[in-house]
Parts: sequence; C-alpha cells; structure tokens
Amino acid sequence: MRTWNRLACALLASVSCCGYSARSLLPPHLRTVAVLPATNSTTRPGIEEMLTDSLVAAFGADRNLRVTSLEDADLVLNVDVNSYSKTAAVFDEEQTVSVYDVVVSAQVEAEDQVRSEVFFKGPVSGRKTYDPEESTGTGDPEDAAAAEAVGEVAREIVRRILTQW
Repeated sequence: MRTWNRLACALLASVSCCGYSARSLLPPHLRTVAVLPATNSTTRPGIEEMLTDSLVAAFGADRNLRVTSLEDADLVLNVDVNSYSKTAAVFDEEQTVSVYDVVVSAQVEAEDQVRSEVFFKGPVSGRKTYDPEESTGTGDPEDAAAAEAVGEVAREIVRRILTQW
C-alpha cells in the first residue's frame, strides 16, 4: 500500500508541475531586436518619440530580447502611431466634462531578419482616463494620460511579440 501511495504522490507532483514556464515563447533564433524610430500619422506632436523611448524601456525591462542596432538585430520592429483621440467620458450634473478618455493606437510590424519573414503584424492600442482638473505634478493632465497610454501600447507590443508563436 505504501508503494502505491508513493507512486500516486510522485505522479501527482509531476503532473501538477507541467505546463508553466517563465520563459517567452520566442523561437530560439530570436535574441535581439532593433526598435526603429516610430512614425506618427496623427496630429499629436512628439508621440512617436514617446513611443520609441517607451518601447526601448519595455524591452529592457522584460529582458527576453536585447535591444541592438539594425545591423545586429534578429528582429526589426516598425511602429506607426496611427490614431490619437481624446473624448469626453464622464459628465457632471452641469454637463461639464469631468473625465476624458485618451486612446493611442499603433500599427506594428516585426520582421524576423533571420528567416526573412514577418513575425508579427497587427494593431495595438492603449487607453487612459483622466480628470482635467486633477494636478499631476508634471504639467498638463492630458500629457500625463497620453504618456501612460503610450506606455501601455509599448508593453502590449512587447507582450504580443513575446507570446507570438
């Protein structure tokens, strides 16, 4: 009976540990990424620079792909910020806007330089709500909300690339 108990415990332990890994789903030949300067198809100035900087920071924080030059990259990332919108989200009793919604969208294409094929292509967006009367300490609350939405876009781009298979 003890043998069966030990066998059952060993089997249960081995089965319950399967299926989880902290590693990315990237193919082993992808180790480096070149983040090309993002382009801006919106009327919001400077958002492309914000996204480029956020992407470099997001890849650096993740550490699955090392950011490098175009010549040394296994994966090349092209991003176009194609939409920026600010819309009223909440009104108070006097029909004054009390909360705005900022949405930033981008079209992403990541090309596998090793295999000369598109690795990932698609839209990504980020959203942040803000109170126009709220002080952020960094200036305009819309600018702070835009920066947070851009950061969300960058993190989502990294997540989608790392989980693409």
